[in-house]
Amino acid sequence: MKTIAIANQKGGVGKTTIARNLAFFGIERGFNVLCVDLDPQRNFSKTMRAVREQALGDTGENLPCLTASRLFEGSPVKLEPLICGGHLSLVAADKELIDVAARPLDELHAPRAALQSMASTFDLCLIDTAPTLGNPLYAALIAADFVVCPCTMDQDAIDGLNDLFEDIARVQQLAWNPDLVTLGLLANRVNTRRAFDRNALAQLRDELGEVMLDAVLYDRAATQYAKDRPVWRAQSGESQLLAAREMKAMCSEIFEKAGL
Repeated sequence: MKTIAIANQKGGVGKTTIARNLAFFGIERGFNVLCVDLDPQRNFSKTMRAVREQALGDTGENLPCLTASRLFEGSPVKLEPLICGGHLSLVAADKELIDVAARPLDELHAPRAALQSMASTFDLCLIDTAPTLGNPLYAALIAADFVVCPCTMDQDAIDGLNDLFEDIARVQQLAWNPDLVTLGLLANRVNTRRAFDRNALAQLRDELGEVMLDAVLYDRAATQYAKDRPVWRAQSGESQLLAAREMKAMCSEIFEKAGL
């Protein structure tokens, strides 16, 4: 099983959108995909519950399934992830996940062990992370084989990249996860009508070109509307066709870099 974390401590950069489309892309390739939601906002969980409702007729809210906070307990995993239909399963965020911020550092390795215990069942694990620095992000980086860092073209998101890269380096250098590989920085929601976006993208390519993905996701309405299905399965139209082409290119590049 390959585990990919989608990480950026800045909110609103499109982590969940990228995670869910990577999940859909994996399913269409025949992979068994495990989605892990480490964001207390639960947007990834809501998406996958909606997928389950379409496939199986209910959201699974009341079923006894493995939830995100239980990954930190350090005991053998007894509950199963929620089946969302076909090749898709979910470890949903729960309200107890908020308490993870106060956990001691030695407990942040527990999710890695818990996920590794399910490695024979799944081909791909995707972790959506919280928009904050601290324990939940560290736990995701410790558990992951790879990390993808989406960034929008606003100054706050760009300024926060140094903090994110420092956290990744800390996880590697402290031997919490020395083999963690950064697949790339992904420029997301780029609005080519804005001079700032064009200039910011050019600056990122100039300064961080070696870590940037070739794929770019532009600001398309179709991307935002496709919540419970892949962008390339949404309604047709010029915006949708462009969004589908860009999203598939991004997914293909990430899968290739991860050896999937």
